[in-house]
Amino acid sequence: MKEIIFLIGFRAVGKTTVGRQLADRLGFSFLDMDILICEKKGATVNDIVKAEGWDGFRRCEQEVLQGLGEQRRCVIATGGGAILHRHLWPLLKEHGHVVWLTADPDVLCQRIQNDSTSDVLRPSLTGKGVCAEVREILTIREPLYRETADIVVDTGKLSVPEILDVIVAAVSI
Repeated sequence: MKEIIFLIGFRAVGKTTVGRQLADRLGFSFLDMDILICEKKGATVNDIVKAEGWDGFRRCEQEVLQGLGEQRRCVIATGGGAILHRHLWPLLKEHGHVVWLTADPDVLCQRIQNDSTSDVLRPSLTGKGVCAEVREILTIREPLYRETADIVVDTGKLSVPEILDVIVAAVSI
């Protein structure tokens, strides 16, 4: 029986919010990959990217992701770019369900723009404006999310309780 639920999806899709509540509902622990990376490096995502670039951040992200397949009874909110480590996902899927939380790009743009901490916590991936960046990065990542996901849930159309109901029914834990 798979006892890990990996939440994947773009920034601002609700992985942390849904993940915490899903873990509570299932009696599982909750891990947020960004927090694990920051603890490992002793710095914020922004500071890591400033010091090491996105490549340095991705190397640390890969190390953290590799160790997560050993978890049990856990919901894991991955970073939006964790999907880029394609070679790791087949093994992770052996141990857990992968749930792609998605939302329309306009919804994501609005959420990011309404989050006053977004710029401080998350450096730009492209140097472009928020909405242009969302669309550009989703064009690259959506096929990866799609090929990896066992379950797809649109967080732009459902309330958090409805999202939890869909996931719990789909994973049958």
